[in-house]
Amino acid sequence: MLVGLSLLVIIGVVAIGLFVRDEKVDPRTGCPVGHAVASAHTIILIDETDHLSPDELRYAHDLVMTEYLWLPIGGRLTVRNIISDPNAAEDIVVCRIDDGSKVLGISKNQRKARQEFDRIAGARLDELFAMLEAAPAEEFSPILEFISAALDRPDFGSALEKRRLVILSDMAQHSDLMSQYGQRAGPVLDRDVREFLRREMSRVAVRIHYVSRRKLSGLQGDRHRAFWTSYLRGMHADVAIGHDFLIGEEPGTEIYHDDS
Repeated sequence: MLVGLSLLVIIGVVAIGLFVRDEKVDPRTGCPVGHAVASAHTIILIDETDHLSPDELRYAHDLVMTEYLWLPIGGRLTVRNIISDPNAAEDIVVCRIDDGSKVLGISKNQRKARQEFDRIAGARLDELFAMLEAAPAEEFSPILEFISAALDRPDFGSALEKRRLVILSDMAQHSDLMSQYGQRAGPVLDRDVREFLRREMSRVAVRIHYVSRRKLSGLQGDRHRAFWTSYLRGMHADVAIGHDFLIGEEPGTEIYHDDS
């Protein structure tokens, strides 16, 4: 009886394994095809409205890979560029694949994870970084609008177990709605504009990777960072701002290391 029960358990486990392995995925994204909904979604906004130095481009690359490693299996990663026209921005989407690199939630083989990531999204990400490297300064930097648009996405709704919004930018807002250019006494957002842009952000982890620029020395600093922290916390987001992969994270959290 016990032997028969054990055989049934083994057969069941094998069947489940085959079912999971045979789940259909989109070859362009690695995301499940059909009605499967990801339990987690991380959106990374990379500011393309001004030039990024080679060091910042390397940082951006490792930031993308770190956020990818942090996703649970099946979690969705969207990389989107911030440009003058939000309607012209493009998405690079890749889902965390069960590539065998994770054991008990910890990535044990970053190289294997990187190979799977590159197979799906590597070429498109390289193309984005090439554009970032050569991108001229754009007329507008609509950061507020891109944040609101991210919250309006159907695939970034409150039903998700885990939502992260990661922004790599100098955070110098400049658009028809509001411009921080030339502001030195601390940025101020008009009440009507604030209400127009307001979104509920409870249980959204916002991590701002703050790019310092010498030409923005009159704007950037404690008061500028405080503006963004206050604005986002006012919508109930969990906010951390700095320039380190582990801002707002638990000490000892793994990060991506490029060992190529």
